[in-house]
This record gives sequence, C-alpha cells and structure tokens, in this order.
Amino acid sequence: MRRAVDLVARLQARQPNDRSLGQHFLIDETHLDAIATMAGDLNGRTVLEIGPGPGTLTEHLLRAGAEVHAIEIDSVAVDHLRTTFAEQIEEQKLVLTEGDALKVAWPDTIDAVVSNIPYQISSPLIDALEKHRQHHGAPEVVVLLVQEEFAERLTLATPADRGSLGICTALGWASTMERRVPPGAFRPPPAVMSRVCVLRPVDYPTEVDHRLVRQTVHAAFHHRRRKLRTSLRRPPRRLSRLSGWHAARWKDGLASMEDDPVLNLRPEDLSVEAWCAFCHRLASAEVEDL
Repeated sequence: MRRAVDLVARLQARQPNDRSLGQHFLIDETHLDAIATMAGDLNGRTVLEIGPGPGTLTEHLLRAGAEVHAIEIDSVAVDHLRTTFAEQIEEQKLVLTEGDALKVAWPDTIDAVVSNIPYQISSPLIDALEKHRQHHGAPEVVVLLVQEEFAERLTLATPADRGSLGICTALGWASTMERRVPPGAFRPPPAVMSRVCVLRPVDYPTEVDHRLVRQTVHAAFHHRRRKLRTSLRRPPRRLSRLSGWHAARWKDGLASMEDDPVLNLRPEDLSVEAWCAFCHRLASAEVEDL
C-alpha cells in the first residue's frame, strides 16, 4: 500500500525548488477513500482521472479494482507516475496519457470520472464532459473534488449561485454537494475549503432542444445585470449551428413575445425550469417564413 503522504513526498522531491504550479495534493486517506467510494462499485470499471499528480487518488481507485485512464499535463508528474505505478501500467490496470485533458482524446467508453481537478480548468472540464457525452454517451457517475465556491455554482446550491454553469449543467446532470474537505487535508494547504460534487446523468428536457437553452442562457449571462429584453436582443453567436435557427428567426421570435413578462427579468431570476419554458415559447413562436 502506497501512502498518500509518501506519494506526495516522492513527487515533490523530483520537482525543481523554484517550481510553483499552485498544486494542492490531497493526502488525507479518509477523504481519498470516501471519494473513491462515492463512485460506487468500481471493480473492472473504466475510470477517467484528470490530473492524477502524485497518484494519491489513483492509488485508491486501483485498490477498488478500477481500470484507470489518467491524463496528466505535468511531465515531472508523468515520470513519477510511470515509476511508481510501473507494475499497474504493465498490467494495463493504469493507462497514463501525458497531455492536456481538454485537448487529448478521452476513452470512448467511460464508466466513471473521478478527479481532484485544478480550479482553473473546472468550468472547461464540465464543458468537455458534456461534449464527450454527446459523442459517446455519459458516464454513470462523476465525482469531482473542487473548490467549495465552484461547487456551489455547479450545483446551484442557492438562488444566489445561479449562473450559466449550474443551469446548463442541470439540463443533463443531477448534481449534489457532498463532504467538505478542509485545507489541512492537502499538502500544501489551500486558502479555501474544498467540496466533493457528485453528478449523475439525467434525460435532457423533452419539451425543448437543450442546445437552444444552453445558447440562450450563455447569451443572457454574458450581460447578467441586464434584463433579458436587452441582453437577448442580439442572437447567440453560434445560433446557426442549431437546425432551423438563424438570426432572423431569433429576432422575429422575440418580437412576437414582446409581452412575455420573463423578458423583464434578469437571468439569475429564472430557475432551470423557467429557462426551459421560456425557450420552449421562443421555439414555438409563430414567425414569418424567411
């Protein structure tokens, strides 16, 4: 059994003294075990881990019997992982890819995603997860350790946390905040609390194209202090990628909804259900054939 503190020490011994990547490695075995457990029975399952770093979470996933596909951008960490987990790599229980997880190909079939992800890629990673789902289907569960502030926005913890991230995520995922992880569980300790989030796929809304909702939400929150009547005046940049949609239809549709009271609200005033209903009315609006 490889202890988390030892794995971190080995990696740090390899790193230059002046190296500073803002990395915070989880070393608390109780939290590591809990994160792996939240993903369910992993025996023989394909698990994607983003940014394994020293391999502390990797160790717990392997112990659970998972076949781990790990993507690591840091070359020093990659060398460390190849040495430390040489046996598991040889047995193909661990597949290690060096590169940017937002750019390299993920395995087509993923049963679970379990990761302690850096804050700076948290939002882009959620987008990448959704894109992978569109082409290959959704994993059964996603377990992420993130900063607590991000977790609150991702799961729409309170109405004040409403934003494009949480609303768009809720269109296809049921998300919950689970255990808190204090700074002392990391080395070095971060300045903020962390939180484990669990996401499970749900069916997309049936009454409206979820892609239209996403584009509309993003356009509205780009000017979040403006009322929708103003912020949605200009069509979303990628609207034409949706079948049957173009700028003229968008503008005529909104014009026909002139009296819709939702247009007098700001984007954070709308729940996920309200956004779907609004976009359904927009898509159903009668406009002139163009």
